[in-house]
Parts: sequence; structure tokens; C-alpha cells
Amino acid sequence: MKIWLNGQMMDTANARIDPMDRGFLLGDGMFETMRAHRGIVAWLKDHLTRLSDHASQIGLDPAALPSASDVTQAIAGLCGDMTDAAVRLTVTRGIGPRGLLPPDPVVPTCLITATAFTPRSPDSFVSLAISQKIRRNPWSVAGRIKSLNYLDNIIARQESADTGADDALILSVDGSLAETGIANLFILKNGILRTPDPAGGALGGIARQFVLDWAMCNGMDARVETLWPDDLGTADLVFVCNALQGVRAVGAIDGRVLTISPVAAGFLENMAQAIEASQCLQSL
Repeated sequence: MKIWLNGQMMDTANARIDPMDRGFLLGDGMFETMRAHRGIVAWLKDHLTRLSDHASQIGLDPAALPSASDVTQAIAGLCGDMTDAAVRLTVTRGIGPRGLLPPDPVVPTCLITATAFTPRSPDSFVSLAISQKIRRNPWSVAGRIKSLNYLDNIIARQESADTGADDALILSVDGSLAETGIANLFILKNGILRTPDPAGGALGGIARQFVLDWAMCNGMDARVETLWPDDLGTADLVFVCNALQGVRAVGAIDGRVLTISPVAAGFLENMAQAIEASQCLQSL
């Protein structure tokens, strides 16, 4: 398997990350997961903009990140003849002395990997289980960025797996809805599209923003607001989205089956087609 590490394409067997790297020791860094179609990430600009913003939030100079052209070339080389690939761009604050304070100067470690990926059908359902162990903290920097420290998500996913669910539904500290372990959450009711406010601890996803923009461009009432677990049972449609999988309807929460109206199913199909066109047709 080939990887791209600090500007060089190499086999994984020849790759080396310093044992004193802060990403390994402290989870000091962030990442982006992207979908590449025929070697091209259609939403690459959005992903790199978010990566730059997250770098600024942790005090890492965005100028130290790999350039868009370098990332584009690396992804094309890694994907080869794969039709679809899951691409991950990982950035750490690099090596440093023992302790919490970052080194000066900082030399980031930058890693890109690509793995063959088969998109799931948008009409396949996902089941969720509300986490009883994990809550999103609106004041946590690690919750506002794609942090390398994914321990909360791991614990929540283990918890949901124990119930037989596909993913965990994570609440904010006040009990309002936040997001799942890997995706943003949406509710459709009476033609109004609603998604939790990131102020409650949800990460502002790339696909989430696409859904909001698409809905508003098509004349829908799309709202970002505080939502509660009780809102789930009265919705015409509950669905999740991320940049890799697009949109998927939620078929059950805590074992309770959710119904989807024909109108809501049509909306989801249109949304899935719009995302597929944006991700794939623009990549041809």
C-alpha cells in the first residue's frame, strides 16, 4: 500500500513517524476524511478550508499545511485506478519535547492515505442508539474540530454496537441533539428541514453545509436550531449525512422503528442524487 508522508510517496513498509510525534503521544492534530471519485475530491476546497480553520483554532499556522496542489497530486497518485476511495488527510503538530506546550518552531507531520471504498445505497437505513455515556461539550476545542482524539466517538460506538445499532446518537450536555459518532443529523417535518446548532457541540460537516445550501436554493425552509430527542418521534424523516457516505435515512432509534412518508422518501432521493452529482459528475 502506498501512502503520502510529508511530501513523499512511499510504501507503508518504508514509512516512519517519529515516536515523539505529538499526534501519537497527545492526539495533537486533526484530520479530514474525503471521498475521491476517479482520483478527484470534488469538495477538496471545502475540506482544506475547514482544515485551515481548525489549524488556526489550535494555534497551528495554516501556512505550514500542505498546499492544495500538493494534496491534489497526492490523492490522484494514491487513488490510481480506484473508482471510489476514502481519503484521509492527517496533520499533527509534529515532534516536540516532553510536556504540553507545543514546540517552537512547529514542523507538522502530514499524512495522506487512500483506501478503496464502495458507497452504500442511499435507500439503506441506519439504526442509532442514544449514547448514555458520552455527551458533546460545547466548550471543548476537541469537539469543534476534527481532532485526532476520537476517544469519545470510540466509546459511543462501542456502546451502540453492544445494542446492535449501526452508530451512536450523541446528545449535548443539556440533553439536546448534537450528532452521531460519524455524521450530522437532520430532521424533516412538514416540509421544514432542521439540523442541530453547532453551538451545542456538533461539528459543522461539509456534507451538512451542502444539504443546507441545496435545500435553501430549492426554496425550502432550512433551520439551524436546538433540537431535542422528542423531536425525533414526530418527524417525517430523520437522516444523517457525511462527506463519505452522503445521506442515509435513520430507520430505528433505540430499537424503535421510524416511519418515512412517501414525500420524505422522495426528498431524500433527490438529495442523494444532488450529492452524488456534486461528488462524482464534477470529478469526471
